[in-house]
Amino acid sequence: MPEGKFLPPGLAPGDQLNVRMYDFPDLGAGVQVHVGADGSVHLPYAGTIHALGLSPDGFQQAISESLQAKGIVKDPNVTVDVVSAVNLTVNVMGQVITPRILPLYAPAPLSFVIGQAGGLNGLASHQLTILHHSDRAPSSVDFDPEAPSGAAMNTLVEPGDVVAVSSRGVYFVGGEVGRPGIYPLGGALNVGQSSPASGMGVVKNITLLEALAQAGGITAIAKRSKMYLLRTVDGKREEILIDQVKLSKGEVADPILHPNDIIYLQPSYLRQQTNNLFATALSSLYAVAAVKTTNF
Repeated sequence: MPEGKFLPPGLAPGDQLNVRMYDFPDLGAGVQVHVGADGSVHLPYAGTIHALGLSPDGFQQAISESLQAKGIVKDPNVTVDVVSAVNLTVNVMGQVITPRILPLYAPAPLSFVIGQAGGLNGLASHQLTILHHSDRAPSSVDFDPEAPSGAAMNTLVEPGDVVAVSSRGVYFVGGEVGRPGIYPLGGALNVGQSSPASGMGVVKNITLLEALAQAGGITAIAKRSKMYLLRTVDGKREEILIDQVKLSKGEVADPILHPNDIIYLQPSYLRQQTNNLFATALSSLYAVAAVKTTNF
């Protein structure tokens, strides 16, 4: 075989096929068969046929030759459709619109394969990994649909390969915010008006201020002068102290978040006490108003 020439992996045990033999009225609609553990398939009229390693076209030809050799049909009309085949598919998994196993009988461009899975979703990283069916080492591809590279778009995916699309990552928001929790990087800025899965309303990079907005903003009792951004760099946890007041005024740079960043706002004792006093005073006013209304 010349170097670089693609060799189809062929049928394997467990593969399911639909065989139509139009010369026989009872088999024209098709018969479902599977490749046995020994690599063979048993068919009415044609008998037992060795299918292991054959392409679907090769298997179709083998059925026709068997019918001719038995003297049953002079010029057989046979078709073979693959229902499922381990070696004749590509598994697209991870952050795509529709993760799925796709039929693939010959090498195809990566852009075609990703398109058949609906494209990348809004949470996808541009770093794709192709795990090859052959003994080749996995391939890493920088695939950015918004800034396409011909080399990336035309990277060949072969039958039996696995295409894995990783996530951009997540960040964590805790403490005195409206909605503490875990959020995806590249998440939606307007909650309820966007779809991270489809990419609508989704941003590529998210800044600290945008992350706070997505988490519902800071509470009234948050200690705004000391906001913590915890980040892991080279395996070590760094603690970055940020003044949220200066940040909101644009007096300090608004940092872009990294995967696994942690944002934490602690409560301010003074703000908490002031808030409690205000709540007590407001409750008293409501109580006085209620008494006056009752007496009236």
